[in-house]
Amino acid sequence: MRVMDQAYDDSLTERYRELSDDIAAAVAVVSATRGSALHAITVDSFLDVSYDPPTMAVSVYSGSRMMETLETSSHFAISLLNSDQRDISERLGASGQPLYGSLKGIDTFPAPHAGQPVLTEAIAWFELELTEVLEVATHNLVVGEVVSIGAGADAGTRRPLLRWRKGYGTIGQR
Repeated sequence: MRVMDQAYDDSLTERYRELSDDIAAAVAVVSATRGSALHAITVDSFLDVSYDPPTMAVSVYSGSRMMETLETSSHFAISLLNSDQRDISERLGASGQPLYGSLKGIDTFPAPHAGQPVLTEAIAWFELELTEVLEVATHNLVVGEVVSIGAGADAGTRRPLLRWRKGYGTIGQR
């Protein structure tokens, strides 16, 4: 077993990236409105924080356009992608996303509480009211209380899109 020295250096950062890729993670889209425009990015660093009250958090790069959007919005949405939505994940995860029109050609609908854009074919979706932003290293941990939820069409038969070792996959039957 190889143990890395705890002192911060470039090799520790690289080894961390390598080993953290072994964490299988569901893939989702975080979306919000900025004025009248819809904005979205792909994420795999999100989690449910609490059931009472229902609360979730997502990690967003602090210098990103999405973080700028979230700083101007009191609400946002998280749409859990199904295994057939890899193309959407890759498109919205590419660097240099345009500020406007990122959801063009992707079926969405406005969530009922604050009208945040939700992907129609998502397995599940959550509309959140932003409650806190915590600065952590190069990212912000954006926390929100769930204000509306739902499941996409055929959600019970679809499987989630997962990221693992820089690739995509899904899970088998239960």
